[in-house]
Amino acid sequence: MKMKYLKCILLFFVCMSFSSCLESGLEDLPSYEDADIKAFTFEYRWMVKEGDSEKLRVQKMDADIDINVENTTVTCNITVPAVNGTFTQEIRNQVTLSNLNAYCTISTAATIIPIGDTPMLGKIGDFSKSDMQYEVIAADGNTTKTWKLVIEGFNK
Repeated sequence: MKMKYLKCILLFFVCMSFSSCLESGLEDLPSYEDADIKAFTFEYRWMVKEGDSEKLRVQKMDADIDINVENTTVTCNITVPAVNGTFTQEIRNQVTLSNLNAYCTISTAATIIPIGDTPMLGKIGDFSKSDMQYEVIAADGNTTKTWKLVIEGFNK
């Protein structure tokens, strides 16, 4: 009898913990309408054998990035940095526009997707293409902007 009474009390507290008494007065959070690209970065990635395993190495590319919000265009001049540490001349010679990784910063809570055969951000891709475009969708789900990525120069 005591055990049955204890189970009923425990069940009551479990049920109460899954309920909420807050039904109104919640503020609406803002739904951002911005669909902008704020920054763009390129890097080269390669694997280095160390003992029995391989380790990922990353070298950020030097880049002059011009982001034109009015024309929704990102213009880039990329320079491969000088040899340093594990970024040897042999590795440096392998860097091309067709094997870079890129990522960018976009408006708060927005999403970005490549259009057509534009390389996906965050993965190694071919940035030597002439017509690269990304669609940025604002957090509100209604505002979209198509951004053009232009690589004006690539210097070794």
